[in-house]
Amino acid sequence: MNSMAIAPDEAIPDEPLIRPGLGAIFGCFFTIGSQSFGGGTTAWLRREVVTKRGWLTDQQFLASLAICQITPGPNPLNMAVFLGSVLGGGMGALAGFAGMMAFPTVLCLSLGALYYTYHQLPGLEILLGGLGAVAIGMNLANAIRLTRKNIRKIRQFTVIVLVAIAAGIFHFPLLDVLAIAVPLNLLAEIWKPS
Repeated sequence: MNSMAIAPDEAIPDEPLIRPGLGAIFGCFFTIGSQSFGGGTTAWLRREVVTKRGWLTDQQFLASLAICQITPGPNPLNMAVFLGSVLGGGMGALAGFAGMMAFPTVLCLSLGALYYTYHQLPGLEILLGGLGAVAIGMNLANAIRLTRKNIRKIRQFTVIVLVAIAAGIFHFPLLDVLAIAVPLNLLAEIWKPS
């Protein structure tokens, strides 16, 4: 199912478009957890949950992403638990968590043991640096795609730029930036000058 952007005046549905079973939730997040190496998990999540499976709309996914990014912890795991709970309640959250963590846990323990044994091999540091560049590129591509579909007002772009400058350039603590930016952005969205 191909996702279509909802016009700004249309309501975002409260309920998922499809309610999958626990096995499908586990399988989805296992697939994501086993295929998203080096980062870029948000792009994989959107592809699986919105584009491929049609469980949520782009707007529902973006709202979930916003919530998960301001909560403590790793974003991909937050998304697995949050989306699992949206799709299947408490058991869905457990299925999402288990699916997301199963393969990476086994892989990380195995690679850690291999790295400990063979860390002095030449070229390994270059390989790891290349994987980091791929992860950054995937995250950037996903950010551009979501921005084009969902950010339509100049004040929304302004907030993005100001938060990026405050956190990225001036290195203000992210929680302080969000404590100011979120209420101001909400007020800007609610307040309509007459």
